[in-house]
Amino acid sequence: MVSFDLYPSTLLVTVLTVLLFKKIIEVVGKKNIQDLTWRSYCQVAGKLGHSKLSEISNKSSEARKVNLQRKAVSAQDEYAKWTKLNRQHDKLLAEIDQLNQGLASEKAGVVKYLGLLISVLTTLPIWFFRLWFRKAVLFHLPPGYLPYPIERLFGLPFVVLGGVGLTVWMFSVNSVLTSLEFLIKFPFETPVEKPSPVDKSKVEEVKHQN
Repeated sequence: MVSFDLYPSTLLVTVLTVLLFKKIIEVVGKKNIQDLTWRSYCQVAGKLGHSKLSEISNKSSEARKVNLQRKAVSAQDEYAKWTKLNRQHDKLLAEIDQLNQGLASEKAGVVKYLGLLISVLTTLPIWFFRLWFRKAVLFHLPPGYLPYPIERLFGLPFVVLGGVGLTVWMFSVNSVLTSLEFLIKFPFETPVEKPSPVDKSKVEEVKHQN
């Protein structure tokens, strides 16, 4: 029989850490994390010799140089040179786009496995704790401290009367984190414009027309 136990204080902190991590993922956004990871992967893999990424990096640098040269040339005074640089720049952009399309399947794989990893790290531990420590008492309330129905509620679904279980602790932590998220984001929200007062004369005019 496998035995795995934690002190109540350790369990409290561990669950708090997992829920905090999950909330951070929600606030930042899963897609933003995936995009940032892909960009970081491209930079690191390119430096480590990834053929397509190295080629994209080289062509992007070349395209920037050609673009600077093109901007330094007057299209009216040196039309032939400007046209040549413009064609060269367009060709490089087309080649870069083609290389990026070739990386689409690789990007999809990185994004897929990262999304799976995030889901495992934020979901699996929570369900594990709920099942394995479903009867664990995190802390006790003094006898008669609260009315019986509330004490029974704090122990749901499997904790003895007078104890506080993991379900209630998770609910409390999620409520606090959601409130903190609201307090942090609220000052940066776009203010809603106050509706302009209704012109009573126009209302009366509409009534008379009807």
